[in-house]
Amino acid sequence: MNSSSKSAKQLAFLGVMFALIFVFLLVETYAFSAFFGNFTPAILTIPVAISLALVGSKRPMLVGGTLLGCSSFLLAIIIGNPIFLNPLISIFPRIFIGLVAYGVYVLLNKFFASSQNKFMSEVLPAAVAGVLGTVTNTVCTIFMMWVFNKSDIASVFTVLISINFVAEVIAAAILTPTYVMLIKKITSKLGV
Repeated sequence: MNSSSKSAKQLAFLGVMFALIFVFLLVETYAFSAFFGNFTPAILTIPVAISLALVGSKRPMLVGGTLLGCSSFLLAIIIGNPIFLNPLISIFPRIFIGLVAYGVYVLLNKFFASSQNKFMSEVLPAAVAGVLGTVTNTVCTIFMMWVFNKSDIASVFTVLISINFVAEVIAAAILTPTYVMLIKKITSKLGV
């Protein structure tokens, strides 16, 4: 396969992933806002973003979080959310999701490389990377909201101990390994 064909496949795959993340974010925003108000749990989008960071080499580790941030920014424009209209709040903190998740994933893969147990060698590294990527997303996003006076310290701690944060962490631990295996199968079949 020539490089232009592979690049076209990669671009098409990223376009589909961007659309998927955007639709998941839209569903989360409208479906959960009735229950949780402004802070809706990102139980679908964050695991997809983290999974994209974990598949392949170092290059894609920034892609998933960036796609999530761009989706958040685009949705803020569409629905008029003034907090996430600032790209330093909606996009910039999400870049770190992939960096942290990828680093944890690589470290745990090396640590459990000799394990014959599939859970220890494949599932656990992805689950822990998902949880730490989620924590990174929450902490970095709320920190940037605080920097730009969109949040106070009390609300930061409220969110960190709230039900939506717990839901995000649990969803990341469960969904990230599943998404990683699924994305690996898709990318290998596509030759991406």
